[in-house]
Amino acid sequence: MKSHRKTGWFSLLGLLLILAIVTISPAVAAPILPHTFYGNVTIGSQPAPVNTHITASVTGGGGDLVTTLVGEYGIHDFNTLEVQPSGEDATITGGAPISFFINGVKAEVREGGKSTWSASYPFASGVDTNLDLRIGGTAPTTVPTTVPTTVPTTVPTTVPTTVPTTVPTTVPSTVPTTVPTTAPTTVPTTVPTTVPTTVPTTEIPVFPYYISATAGPNGAITPSGSVSVVSGADQSFTIVPATGYTIDQILVDGNPVAKNPVYTFNDVAADHTIAVSFREGSLEYFTAELGNGWNLFSTPILLGSGHQYLENIFPASSLENIDVILGWNGSAWFIPGYHYELAPLHALYVKVDDSATAYLSPSDTITVPPVRSLVKGWNLIGPAPDYQEGGFSARPVEDTLVTAYGNQENPGYLIVISPGVNQPGWSYVRDAMSVDLLPYKGYWVFMENPETLAGFSTTPIF
Repeated sequence: MKSHRKTGWFSLLGLLLILAIVTISPAVAAPILPHTFYGNVTIGSQPAPVNTHITASVTGGGGDLVTTLVGEYGIHDFNTLEVQPSGEDATITGGAPISFFINGVKAEVREGGKSTWSASYPFASGVDTNLDLRIGGTAPTTVPTTVPTTVPTTVPTTVPTTVPTTVPTTVPSTVPTTVPTTAPTTVPTTVPTTVPTTVPTTEIPVFPYYISATAGPNGAITPSGSVSVVSGADQSFTIVPATGYTIDQILVDGNPVAKNPVYTFNDVAADHTIAVSFREGSLEYFTAELGNGWNLFSTPILLGSGHQYLENIFPASSLENIDVILGWNGSAWFIPGYHYELAPLHALYVKVDDSATAYLSPSDTITVPPVRSLVKGWNLIGPAPDYQEGGFSARPVEDTLVTAYGNQENPGYLIVISPGVNQPGWSYVRDAMSVDLLPYKGYWVFMENPETLAGFSTTPIF
């Protein structure tokens, strides 16, 4: 996700899950999306330390998190503050005031970039807000003034006037006998107080480092050759096999790494090498394009070791465009953390600024089709169709959910919803006219009773 958010990241947008009116009992409503927050947090005008506990409270729900960076909350990685309903039947009214607390003390809030502080902030479903938090008001701004500003003026102003009047007699007689008895009294009484405060400092130059990027026959790496990188910067390389070829091996500093089409060196602090080789055969990964705004995203296939985590699926260039990722555990929203593994039959909400590309590399071990337990109520699922003719095709909803159908005495799913978030929007009631579930997308399924959902994909696929 975005490692450094921009000011005014995006306008306040809500996600509306539009449900068709259907004649089923009981009536159901889609879950409320959380209101997520990120921003600066201060205590007495000083950046709050790591492990600061931030909580939010609103009628019907709330949220909390512990900070991992000084002076910031929810800005890096997947650690935003979620405010959402708590309790089985809880709900939050739009516009309800949210109160925030820092280590148990009620905080003042303001939108990022604005000057007015308030006691609360209104709830809005599906919105991500840049909100600064503070307690303690303004800290003392008086810097210790114990540094002497006046140099002592007690420099003697009188020089002894009793000069010896007995001159050695061995001195030539032409020595003046009128020795001055008054010494000059104009001794400076003011010692310069403008002692230089800027000690010359030696500026440490930011030396560039070099990454040697090479590619074997039947493919390319971009950029290539000796690539100059400023110390502390990131550098990404894109690997593209020729038609009919795939990545065989990627060696970074002589060691093999996951065969992703994009490799990024983060926080470069030394010279490196990256060498890529190719072999004949089909591509070993699939791509899914995510559009601007909200997307529902899933994998149709079990992903290989080193490719199954979100930070592996999305290259750095795509993570920079992702504002927030949300998952649904059957009763509440959650933000997937570092090393969250995306598995078949599960789906995530991903909010994208502009566009993002996901790279899905299947496992090369022999596996059985995936299964997942669905709970009573709302479930967020992703289809897992079988691999055919170089890809994954759409399957009718009744085929995809055949194992979760239930029976007349104990019905399974009652309704399936496709929110119109970069995918076709529709509602489907069990036994209604058939519609297709698309691979790489996500769908809401309402279960009357718990059931087991089974997918159709297996690995290896080549």
